[in-house]
Amino acid sequence: MKKKITSLLVACVVGAAFFAGCKSSKDSGSRVNNRSADKNEVGAEVSNESVADAAEWSDDLDLSYEMKDGDGVQAANTGNADSVADAKKEMLVFRCTISLDTLNFEESVTALKTKIAEYHGFVERENQSDGNDSNGRYLLDEEDKDYYYTATIRIPSEYYESFVSAASGIGTLRSKNSTVDNVATRYGTLKSDLEIYEAEYDRYLKQYNETVNESIALDIQRELRDLAITISNIKTEMSMLESDVAYSYVTITIHKVSEKEIIEKVEEEEEEDNSFGARLSRTAKGSWNKLLGFLQGIVLFFVASWWVLLLLAIILGLIVFFTKRGIKKSNEKAEARRKELEAQQRESLAAYEAARQQANAQNQARYEENQAQIQARIAAQRAAEQAQAQAVASQVEVPQAEAPKAEEPSVEDPDTPSEEKTE
Repeated sequence: MKKKITSLLVACVVGAAFFAGCKSSKDSGSRVNNRSADKNEVGAEVSNESVADAAEWSDDLDLSYEMKDGDGVQAANTGNADSVADAKKEMLVFRCTISLDTLNFEESVTALKTKIAEYHGFVERENQSDGNDSNGRYLLDEEDKDYYYTATIRIPSEYYESFVSAASGIGTLRSKNSTVDNVATRYGTLKSDLEIYEAEYDRYLKQYNETVNESIALDIQRELRDLAITISNIKTEMSMLESDVAYSYVTITIHKVSEKEIIEKVEEEEEEDNSFGARLSRTAKGSWNKLLGFLQGIVLFFVASWWVLLLLAIILGLIVFFTKRGIKKSNEKAEARRKELEAQQRESLAAYEAARQQANAQNQARYEENQAQIQARIAAQRAAEQAQAQAVASQVEVPQAEAPKAEEPSVEDPDTPSEEKTE
């Protein structure tokens, strides 16, 4: 909204200056000067906004580190001042992770919080578990409860070593890891980048104040806005590095243990024997205990998770049931399809057989008809031949009847058949 108002303000000023320039050149010069003054105000407003944002973030950061008592605030401020002064040479960020075992859990946690207040620190993050086992189940038996307290603490760097030493004595120290990071190079790079961006910001601001072209002025205004955001981000990161240098990180974990665990551990260390028989006995005993623990764990798991197993069994049964039913339906559909195909094949074969038989019958009828026609033709031909033969015979017999009976028969060749004689 501020950007839109600023753009409208600049547009109004340009319009007024242009209108005044049409009246007189002298008035135009005065309007341009007024507009330059307005642009100075706009540039100052943009700059003030970026500076105000950075200042607001810095104020919030300072408030987050504020202590409840006056001495703590004064000591923290003194530590910050010393850290900033030493930042010219080196900027060290201390980090430490401590793990403690204790028999008196509540007393140890209270003692830790007292030490934090004593060394003007504060708890950045904390997590406490009271009554859960390793599987996340809440236990009612006090002896079986597993108590944990984990906190990330910010301590002024000038009290870092003293606080770590004091906190390590709250319980039995199990582990301790510490690191130191030098962020001077990163801080110097950010500082150089900040100087470059601030110089570029001043250069753009000067151009913005001197330009008369509205389009160029809007482009410069966008550049000023981006530069202001970049400068604010760099200042934010520098402030975070300064806070890390001023306040070190200490992560402490307090674990409650029982006297039985400590006594058993001490007795095992005292009674440890390196002979083969002792080692074999310990190995067998340990293996048996592991087996018993494994079996007990299985039984307890089934007892504690019976409803989950029942639900899984129901779900699995439903899956198997619907799967089998689906397979059965699929098989039934396949069987019906197979039977349908077989019926279609049988119908096709029956139709083919009927067509074949019909074709054979037609062929047989045609064959018999052809044979009858052939026999009829043969009979007709034979009848014609017989008729012709009879006609010829009748023609031959008539002349013989008319011949004189006194004629002597001619001498015939005995080998000539009678039919030839007739002919």
